[in-house]
Amino acid sequence: MSTLARRSRSGVARRDCGGVSLIEVIIFIVITAVVVVGLVAGMSGAVRTAPVPREMHQGLQLAQGRMELILAQRSRLGFAGFTAATFDPCAPPGGAQEACLAPATYAVVAPCFYTGAGTCGFGAANTCNGGDVNYKCVRVRVTGPEGTTVAELDAMVANY
Repeated sequence: MSTLARRSRSGVARRDCGGVSLIEVIIFIVITAVVVVGLVAGMSGAVRTAPVPREMHQGLQLAQGRMELILAQRSRLGFAGFTAATFDPCAPPGGAQEACLAPATYAVVAPCFYTGAGTCGFGAANTCNGGDVNYKCVRVRVTGPEGTTVAELDAMVANY
C-alpha cells in the first residue's frame, strides 16, 4: 500500500472520531428537557398536595381576612375609637357574622391589641414602636388542625 493511500485512510478515520454531531446534541437536549419537565411536574405536585404548606396557606388566608376586618374597623371608628374593646369586629356580640367564621379544624386565636410594651396574650413580649401613643398594634394568630400556630400577622396602625 502506498504512503498516499495510508494518509488518506488515516485522515478519514481521524475525522470520524472527532467531535459530536448536531443531531446528537439535539437528541441530548430533548432527552434532558423531558427528564427535567418530569422532575419539576412531580415535585410541584408533591408540594401542592403536602399537608403542611396547605395548612399554612389556609391559615394565612384566615389571618389576612381577620386582619382586613380589623383594619376596616379602624377606618370606621377612627384612631381614637379604635381601642382594645372595639378593635375586633368578630368579638361577641357581632362574632357570628359569616366573615368571622373559620373552618372547623382552624381557629383564629383571639386577636391581640397592644400599645407600648406588653405580652399580647401570647406569652411573648411585644413592643409597638417604643410606646409612642400615635401607634397601636394588632396581632392575629391562627392555629391549625393539630393546635399548632400555622400563621401569625402583625399590623401597626398609625394615627394619621
